[in-house]
Amino acid sequence: MPQRNNRIKNFQGSLIAFDFDGTLTTADYRSSWQAVHEYFGTWATHGEMALQQYIDGKINYTEFCIADAYPWINHFESEYQKALTTIKLRDGLSELLCFLKDYKCISVIISQGLGDLVEKIAKQYNFDFWIANKLIRKKNRITGEVVVNVDAHDKGNILMSLLESFNIPQEKSIAIGDASADIDMFKMAQVSIVIEPSSQKVSESADFVCQTKNLKEIISFFEV
Repeated sequence: MPQRNNRIKNFQGSLIAFDFDGTLTTADYRSSWQAVHEYFGTWATHGEMALQQYIDGKINYTEFCIADAYPWINHFESEYQKALTTIKLRDGLSELLCFLKDYKCISVIISQGLGDLVEKIAKQYNFDFWIANKLIRKKNRITGEVVVNVDAHDKGNILMSLLESFNIPQEKSIAIGDASADIDMFKMAQVSIVIEPSSQKVSESADFVCQTKNLKEIISFFEV
């Protein structure tokens, strides 16, 4: 594991795996699911309870996602899209991605967040790949169904699968996240970076810690 006061060397051509919620979005939005709950006014009545049931082991992750989406059933697509606009990105994303592109890196997003927002940002900023969970709508209304593409402990395995798909060796992998769900990804990556960590445990799990809000600051960890 690299020492924190060192810089990342020989990173050209690496695969850079980003978490989304709380990493590309500001720390105020560590969960896009919670942000939608807060917009709809269902966090205190439903979302918080579902989260506690999951933490207590009473429901699995898929059941948690379905419970999360339940109070949104029959909300219109237009309402949902307005809720997503309340979620703000961190500053510095364009600068960081341009830097990585200059060094021929592959940038991907691995997220348990809402796929509609992840896909929009991934396309807007020209990410090479993205995967997230999908909230189903039919006839312009939320159905309450969820396609879980990224489970609670999937991120490390997805990272390894992407390395194989892009034909990139594991020693050329870098993971960037902010929360406990990213720790499995940190373990699989050669180098891990945490931005504004959600806990001391997350901070201690990463090779480099960025305490500032701006993603551009991550560039200082690379030796060029």
